[in-house]
Amino acid sequence: MVVKQQLVVVGNGMAGGRFVEELIARNGGEHFDIVVFGDEPYGNYNRILLSSVLAGSHETKDIFLNSIEWYQENGITLHLGVRVESIDRARKMVCTADGIQQRYDRLVFATGSKPFVPPIEGLTNAEGQFLSGAFVFRTLDDAFRLMKHAAESRKAVVIGGGLLGLEAARGLLNRGLEVHVVELMPHPMTMQLDASAGAVLQLRLENMGIRFHFGKSITTAIGNGKIDAVKFSDGSMEPCDMLVISAGIRPNVEIAKHAGLTVERAIVVGDDLACVNDPFIHAIGECAQHRGQTYGLVAPGSEQAKVLADRLSGANSQAVYSGSNTSTTLKVMGVDLVVMGDKEPTNDSDEVLTYADRRHGLYKKIILREGRVSGAILLGDCTSAPRLLRTFHKNQRVQGSPAELLFPPRKTSASWEEPSPAAPSTEASPYRARASRRPTPEEETSLKEVIAIIRPERWLKTKLKTEGLGITAFAHHRVVGRGRQRGLQFLARRGAASGTGFRFLPKRMVSWIVPEDQVDTLVQAIIETNRTGQIGDGKIFVLPLDGVTQIPADEPDVGTFETFEMAEEIRG
Repeated sequence: MVVKQQLVVVGNGMAGGRFVEELIARNGGEHFDIVVFGDEPYGNYNRILLSSVLAGSHETKDIFLNSIEWYQENGITLHLGVRVESIDRARKMVCTADGIQQRYDRLVFATGSKPFVPPIEGLTNAEGQFLSGAFVFRTLDDAFRLMKHAAESRKAVVIGGGLLGLEAARGLLNRGLEVHVVELMPHPMTMQLDASAGAVLQLRLENMGIRFHFGKSITTAIGNGKIDAVKFSDGSMEPCDMLVISAGIRPNVEIAKHAGLTVERAIVVGDDLACVNDPFIHAIGECAQHRGQTYGLVAPGSEQAKVLADRLSGANSQAVYSGSNTSTTLKVMGVDLVVMGDKEPTNDSDEVLTYADRRHGLYKKIILREGRVSGAILLGDCTSAPRLLRTFHKNQRVQGSPAELLFPPRKTSASWEEPSPAAPSTEASPYRARASRRPTPEEETSLKEVIAIIRPERWLKTKLKTEGLGITAFAHHRVVGRGRQRGLQFLARRGAASGTGFRFLPKRMVSWIVPEDQVDTLVQAIIETNRTGQIGDGKIFVLPLDGVTQIPADEPDVGTFETFEMAEEIRG
């Protein structure tokens, strides 16, 4: 009989939850007894969607990734609402605030980050508590408190013009409040956007109703027990009855520091994701520092989770993490945004292509270094994102005109013919010349529709996974499927004395239309996020769109219809 080792995970956020998922998927439960500690009294949820809960566009139940039952089904001991206070490395013991002492053979820090609160005079009372109406925005409980107070408020000031601050502003705006955003830098989202993109985004958000105060900070909170106003660094004041602090995050590393682990900005780890001064302790996500770099995005944490799961499960004990080529696909207050790599050129030989249309809220920028994409910003129009992301992540040389990365050539259903020798010259009309040439191999790439039938609780995870690949165009419908599934009671057919073993299950049918060369990547992503090992896992269909027929758009009540000739079924 194999004696299992004790694996303890401190942190049940997105990185910690993803690591446990990946470990279970690699049969890690056969090697380890897994114990998870989480500060919050909830199961693993998608922190990115907190602003959607605040805005009212998502219900709380929609953002949970793994239910408490999932942990139980996989033999994982889950301590919810239990704060780890210290680590005794000599005894290999995790000690909690309520007296639990848990031995470990392997320990994983996935403690994430905490909100940064700038020094503001008058923000706290004598007991160190915030004035009524002042909040940070980082957890589900924070969102609940914000929603409750917003119901009786009229005007909010948000500190921070980054992504989290703008999303908090969106949520409060949707609840009918007048919203002011205070940002020390000269434009919003300075971590992701250059000045030109920031100006375009600012105009779009102002048109939605957000009021900005740039180049300022808040020095004083004014009020007797509750927020009544704030005072800016230039001496001016703004009345308000809510103050939301979203001024950035700091890695949550105090426990690691007190345990004597090497900590700089975050817990320092090597390519094996083990702490550099303790090979039995690992760190992933926002609390980890690798090769001098910390990441505040979901994707790097997921990549680290996979590598560590490979190593600890034995699936690939030599797996290494060499860093993340960061890109992110966002929706900022309803505005599509894709950002990857550098936002500014770093040397004189870099080639920069930009397009800006402030009136329509569009901005596009690509930085080319030695013929390869080193950075890009797409704001408002992300139709070229899939090709750009593919080129960026594969470090491919850009073929053809780089401008086509900003504005992909339009495909047409008309046949392509070589011009005859007697044909009139088209040199004076580049548009006619383009229409008469033979298409490039990329333009000839056929489209495929990928349809997946998935469980509703897996939909948000699937959506995030595919959007991380730059695949954002989809349609989805709620459907009902009939099938036998573990853990469900048999239902009696009408008029029957006993159960049939079947019940109708809620599902989602999701459809993506992608170039053929993206099909394998998309299918693999769907399988990764939906394979549970249970009966009832959905199916994936790949349908050709070679039979698409274009109908002139100016004909009334006529659109595009598609002919499907065959379907290739892939079981998840």
